[in-house]
This record gives sequence, C-alpha cells and structure tokens, in this order.
Amino acid sequence: MNLALQAEVDGRFAVVPFVPTDAPNALPPQYQTVFDRVLARERIAANLLAQHPDERCQCEFPVVHTLGNRLASNDAAERIVGTTNLAIIFSEDTHLPPHSLDVAKRFKWILAGSTWNRDVLRRHNVRNAETFLQAVDHSMFFPSDQPKAPGGPFLVFSGGKLEYRKGQDILVAAFRKFHQRHPESILFTAWHNHWPKSMIGIDRKGYVSGVPAVNSDGLLEITPWLESNGVPRGASHNLGAVPNHLMPKVYVQVDAAVFPNRCEGGTNLMAMECMASGLPTILSANTGHLDLIDERHCYPLTHQQRADVVAPFAATDGWGESDVDEVLDLLERVYRDRTEAARRGAAAAQFMRDWTWRRRFEQLVGYLD
Repeated sequence: MNLALQAEVDGRFAVVPFVPTDAPNALPPQYQTVFDRVLARERIAANLLAQHPDERCQCEFPVVHTLGNRLASNDAAERIVGTTNLAIIFSEDTHLPPHSLDVAKRFKWILAGSTWNRDVLRRHNVRNAETFLQAVDHSMFFPSDQPKAPGGPFLVFSGGKLEYRKGQDILVAAFRKFHQRHPESILFTAWHNHWPKSMIGIDRKGYVSGVPAVNSDGLLEITPWLESNGVPRGASHNLGAVPNHLMPKVYVQVDAAVFPNRCEGGTNLMAMECMASGLPTILSANTGHLDLIDERHCYPLTHQQRADVVAPFAATDGWGESDVDEVLDLLERVYRDRTEAARRGAAAAQFMRDWTWRRRFEQLVGYLD
C-alpha cells in the first residue's frame, strides 16, 4: 500500500494490483483519491485475467511479486510475468526445500524484509537476495506533544496477531507479576488474528493455557482468555482489529510498548510505529528486530534462548526465546524512571526519521532499473 502510494505521487509508474486489495474501506481516508485510481486499475486487471483464465499474462512493464515461507508464492506469481520480475519476501521458516532455488531464479532480485531474513536466504545459496526494509508514514506516526496526566493508569501496549511466533504468552506471564506490583497498570492488546488456526501452540511453553474463543463475528475473546490466565478483568483492554490509520489514537495513550517476539521476518511494522511515535519500546533482540535494536533508543531483551520448532514451521534457526523476568525487569525500569523512558522514546522517534516510504520507493526504483 505504501509503495503504491509513493509510486502514484512520484508519477513515473502507474500501479496495477494483480491480486485483490484486502479491506479497501480500511485504507487511510486522507489518501482515498490516490487509492481510487489504483483500485480502478485493479478492477480492469481483474476483468482481463478473468476473461483469459488459462493464459499466462506477459506484461510489458516490471512486476513486483510476493513470496512467503519456503519461497512460496501465490497464483498470480505463477501466472504473471513482467519485463523485470522482483519479489518482496517476509519469511520466518529457516528451512528451504531444494526446489526453492529454482523459484529464486525466476526473479532478478529477492528483496528481504530484514537483514536476518536476507542472511537466511543467502545461507541457502539464494544469491540474489538483498535487504529491503519497511518504513513508517511519518504524517501519522510521530511523538505527541500532549503531556500525559499524572496519576493515571500505566498503559502497556502489545500488538500483532496472537500466535506463538509473536510471543504474547511471554508478555502475559510478565504482566501478571507486573500488575500484582502495580494494580493501576492496564494491558492494551491489538492481537486480532484473521487465521485462528495459527494460535495453536501459543500455550506450548506453559505461560498460558488454551487459546481465546472466537465469537460469532469472528473476533477473538481476548479479555476472558486473559482473565483465565491470571490477568484480572479491568486490567486489560482488547482493541480488536483496528484500521492502521487509527492506531495513532492508541499510541498517544500508551506508556510502554512490548514486543517479546520469537521471530520477525521483517522489522515489525507495529514496533516501528511505536518507536516513531516516541514510545519507550521493549524489543526482543532476535531476527528482524535486530535492524531496530540499540540500547540508546529502545530496551532490548538480550537474554535469548533457542526457541522450539512448532508447526507449520520446519526450522527456527535464529529465533529467540525471551526471558519472562527480563521483560518484567524492563517494564519496571520504564515504570520507575519515566525521564529515561521519555529520553529513549524521543531517541527512537529521531532514529526512525530516516525510515521513510519515499526513501524505500527510490530504493525499489533502483532495483527496477
């Protein structure tokens, strides 16, 4: 979405999506006019493909494809070919089957969402892998000039779909203890998962029991699940599925953000948004997070043990298991030294200033050239 927006503003390319845009009504309203042009081309492309369902589509322009774990692609990548073919990949599984190298050869470049992701690919002899990091929309995510009211609740934010890989079970175990010490603390969660089956295994380490129920609207019953796992009702607030452009209204209320993730194929967009918003941010020092980590502008979780392999992943080399007590310790540091926390938050926002989508788009154009 962000690369499409930059391309439209730049004018050198007209973006044509070959797969349906997910939830077009949730796109940022301030960019709706631009996206209307993109979505109109999407409809034209969809009609053309539908008219020729069994034919390969040879485009007279570059095509950027998407790849996932084990270099898996969608149907469009198999069917649509451009004058130049690039792929953007976010993968967490460190096992690459032999046929993956054949897939890699289809593309001039494979642009990985983190340095760790690139290095995993190169270790498997994917020699056309390069690092291509995400960015932040600084018109939405920036430090607030509104001071927080003294004496209010201490709000801890955690975001990302609920699953073992994201490590929310580790945070639940730490927050249980933290809330016992600080009853005014509240856990804000944005854990909605559109693929509930991927929640299976989050209780593997014993920090939590079971998984949340899914109600008739397809939403996760996070609050009752947290209550059953020792977080009292009233000590948590489930945000549900929030459109991205509304997240600044959440971040402005928060005192600390925590991401004890076991693995990130990219650099974790929510963590980047929190840092750009000037929040004191606790990050696990593993995988894609390593592109963000610095003691001067975040709170790294440096005690990393080897993480278990869980389905559907075949290998988890480089994943990290954060320590519950270290999460608790860093939350205490943020709570007790608000001055230092504010300083690190400001330093994080300054660090993220160069992470612009305009810069990433220019980098993409360089690969297209």
